[in-house]
Amino acid sequence: MFKKFALCILVAAVACMTTGLQAQEMTDDVAFLRLGYQWNTIKLDVANAEDFKLNGFAIEGEYNLNVGGMLVGFSLEYAYLSDKDEKAYDYGFLSPMVAVKFLAPGGFYIGPGVSLRYLMSSYLPESAPEPDSEVDLWVNAVAGYMAPVAEGVYFDLQARFGWNLTKNQVEQPGVKIDQNYDIAFYVGVGTRTRSTGI
Repeated sequence: MFKKFALCILVAAVACMTTGLQAQEMTDDVAFLRLGYQWNTIKLDVANAEDFKLNGFAIEGEYNLNVGGMLVGFSLEYAYLSDKDEKAYDYGFLSPMVAVKFLAPGGFYIGPGVSLRYLMSSYLPESAPEPDSEVDLWVNAVAGYMAPVAEGVYFDLQARFGWNLTKNQVEQPGVKIDQNYDIAFYVGVGTRTRSTGI
C-alpha cells in the first residue's frame, strides 16, 4: 500500500513541475491547525513475521513562510497511537517537522519534508516494561489542497507519507527491523498572517 501511495505523490509532483508551478495570489504567511489520523507500520526482517501496526489521532500546528512562490512550513505534531491488536498499548509521540511546499494553480501543493520523532509517553499494562525514549529521523512527502472559505481563512486537506531512516525507537534486541513507515491524512483550517517580505 505504501508503495502505491508514494508513487501517487511522485506522479503528482512530476505533473505539477511539468505544468509550471505558480504561487497562488497569496503573498502573506499562513498558519494552519490540523487534526489527522495516522497508520504506522513496522516490518520485521523475519520470515513470516506479522507487521506491527500503530494507529491513532494526531494534532498539528504549522506556520508557513511564503518565500518566492513556495511555502516553507515549520510544524509541531503530537500523535497518540495505539497498538492495532493490543489496545492496552498506547504511545504518545512528539514530532517537529520542516517541509517545503510548492504551490500550484487551484490551491494544490506538494513537497518534501524532514522531521524528528520522539516518544514522549507510553501507557502500557503494569507487567510490560517501559520502552526507552529515542529520537528518530524521518523523511516525508506531503501533498494537499487548500481553499479560501472567507477573507484570509483557508480550509486545508493534506496527506503525508513518512519513512523512518534511523529506526532507533523500534529496534528490538535480537530482531532486525526491515522497514518503518507511516501514512497520515489531515483536515484543518488556516489563516493568513503578516507578510515576510521575502
